[in-house]
Amino acid sequence: MIKDQFPVDLVFKIQKELNLLNKECLKKTKFYKSKKKNEIDPVTKQDIKIEKFLRKSISKLYPNHSILGEEFKEKKKFSKYTWILDPIDGTKNMIMGLPSWSNLIGLYKENIPLMGYANFPILKKQYIAFENKTFLLENKKILKINSNKKATVKNAKLVINTFHTLKHAKIYKMIKNYNRFFKITGIDAYNFCLIAEGKIDVLIESGLKMVDIKPLVAIIKNSGAIISDWEGKMIFKGGKVLVASNKKLHNFFLKSINK
Repeated sequence: MIKDQFPVDLVFKIQKELNLLNKECLKKTKFYKSKKKNEIDPVTKQDIKIEKFLRKSISKLYPNHSILGEEFKEKKKFSKYTWILDPIDGTKNMIMGLPSWSNLIGLYKENIPLMGYANFPILKKQYIAFENKTFLLENKKILKINSNKKATVKNAKLVINTFHTLKHAKIYKMIKNYNRFFKITGIDAYNFCLIAEGKIDVLIESGLKMVDIKPLVAIIKNSGAIISDWEGKMIFKGGKVLVASNKKLHNFFLKSINK
């Protein structure tokens, strides 16, 4: 069964307690601190509490693995395996009572993504990627999902997450002249997952952290979609990301960004 296989066994072993911690988020989201002085980058007690729990759970099962998380210093081990955690992706949405926040977990063997997990507790949707497949867990059913291979430049659904991406002049110019399907969503990691599900076709984003991106790479790749930075690489300098549901779309928008 899927739940008994490494490394997704961790996800199912922590599910009950993670759900309880997520329920606390609905009651205790009023107070937050900002990690930056010049702009609001909020962190709540729930962010910290969930990451502590995830780190403890991983260390118990895999004590020799490294861990990189958003809220604490990296735990480095002499291991090929590194877990990447974003305890609450979309903290602003959580604070405001918007439903698209999530828990993100990724596992890498050196630079190869072995697993990706995105849990959306309010939406009651979980995305799990491993062994070259991406699955959606919803309504007690497990469904293998794929990106939209038939999407074309003419009918592609293009999104950005926030106005932050439009601060880049070349993106602003491209979007300003774009007369097809477009939306600013504000749904954070859910953008990536909806591409894997075949409901969105292109995402252009910037200013993301590695913990925002890396847990989602396996979910994207295993669904058949393409992910890179704005130079077509996997470096993601400046948190710049381009995700497309198929190679033709990715090539087109990569060229459009760099005109």
